[in-house]
Amino acid sequence: MSALRNLVGGGGGGNRAKAAAAAPAEPPAAAQEVVLVVGGAGFLGRHIVRQLLEHPRFARSVRVFDLRDPLIPGVEKVFTGDIRRPEDVVAAVAGADMVVHVATATPTSENALDRELMDGVNVRGTYNVVEACRHAGVRRLVYTSSASVVFSGQDLDGVDEASVGYCPRPHDHYTATKIEGERIVLAANDARLATCALRPSGIFGEGDTVMVPTMVRQARAGKMRFVIGGGRNLWDLTYVGNVAQAHVLAAERLDVGSPAAGEAFFVTNQEPVPFWQFTGDLLEGLGYDRPSGRLPLWLVLGLAMLFEHVVRPLLSPVWRVSSDFTVFRVRIVTRARAFDGGKARRVLNYVPRVSVQEGLERTVAHFAHLRRGAPPLPTAAAVAGAGGEAAKSR
Repeated sequence: MSALRNLVGGGGGGNRAKAAAAAPAEPPAAAQEVVLVVGGAGFLGRHIVRQLLEHPRFARSVRVFDLRDPLIPGVEKVFTGDIRRPEDVVAAVAGADMVVHVATATPTSENALDRELMDGVNVRGTYNVVEACRHAGVRRLVYTSSASVVFSGQDLDGVDEASVGYCPRPHDHYTATKIEGERIVLAANDARLATCALRPSGIFGEGDTVMVPTMVRQARAGKMRFVIGGGRNLWDLTYVGNVAQAHVLAAERLDVGSPAAGEAFFVTNQEPVPFWQFTGDLLEGLGYDRPSGRLPLWLVLGLAMLFEHVVRPLLSPVWRVSSDFTVFRVRIVTRARAFDGGKARRVLNYVPRVSVQEGLERTVAHFAHLRRGAPPLPTAAAVAGAGGEAAKSR
C-alpha cells in the first residue's frame, strides 16, 4: 500500500479522462466545488451522480472514476481505471475538492468466495482512495459502508450507532472487508481531511444489479416458494434514491471539525417492513407467486451448515460451487434488521423522500423486462459486471 506515497500528482497509467462537450470558458461560481464519485457508473453511484448534477453547489463539476463510462449527460470528466491500482486513483482524485467513495466489490454468490477481490477492492482500494485524497489536498471524503458491518447473525431491532459495534467474527469476506474499509476511512479523519461513513441497509430500486435479479432468478428456478421461519422479521429496506439523497446531504454538511466528521450513520427508509412481505410484493408485482409455504428455520439452517461445511469443501478440489445457500444468507433473511435513523436525521438532516411503497412501485415498473415469461436472465456475475468489478457501486 505504501506504493501510493511514492506517486506525484496525476498521470495514472492507463487512465483515460474524457472531457464533456466543450463550452465557452467562464469562471466558476465561488460556491462551485469539484466532486469526484468513485464507483459512479454502478447502481448507487449513478443515482448519486444524477442528484449531484441537480445540486447548485456541485452541478458544474461532477466527475466519475470507474471501470466504465456511466454515460450520464452533464458529467464533467470520466476517469476509467481500477481502484486497486494506486496510480489510477491518484490521477482521478487530482483536482477534486471532495470525493464520494461508493465503489465496492458486489457481494454476488460468485464474488462472495473471492477473498482476493473483496480485499483488493474494499480494503486496499479504499486505502488507495484515502491516500490519494491526502496527496491531492482533498478536504472531504464521504464513504459508502454497509449496515452489515454490525450484523453478527442476531436480531437488530432499532439499534443505533452507539449501541452496537462491529461484528467481531464476520461470516463472509464482504462484511469483513467493509468493516476494514470503514475503519480506514474513519481513522483518516483529522484536521486536514474530514471523513464520514454511511451505512445503508437493503438498497433496492431502479438499476439494481443484485437484489431484484437474484430474486427473479430464484423464483424462475422454483426456489422462492417458501417462507423460512416465522416470516415476521422486520427489515429496513432503503430506496436507492434516498441513499443517494443521504450522500448528497453528507457532501453538503461534512467539513473539518463538523458534527459529521469522523462519524458513521445508518441510512434507511426509517419504516421497517416484514422482509417476506416485501419479497412477496416485489415478486407478485413482476408476475411471480408469493412465497407461501413454510419451512422451519432449524431445518434450513441445518441443511445450509451441511452444504457449507461438508458438501462444498468436498467438492472444492474439483468444482468451485457458487451459491446463495449459506448459513449467513439464511440468518440475514430470517433476522430482524431495523436501525434507528435518528443520528442521520439530526446531523445530516436526512429525511427520506420516497416511501418503501413508492420505491417498490418504481422498482417493479423499471424491471418490467424481468416479468414472468421474459427471456432468461444472465448469471449474477454478468449482471454485476463479468464476475465482480473493481469499481462497482454498492
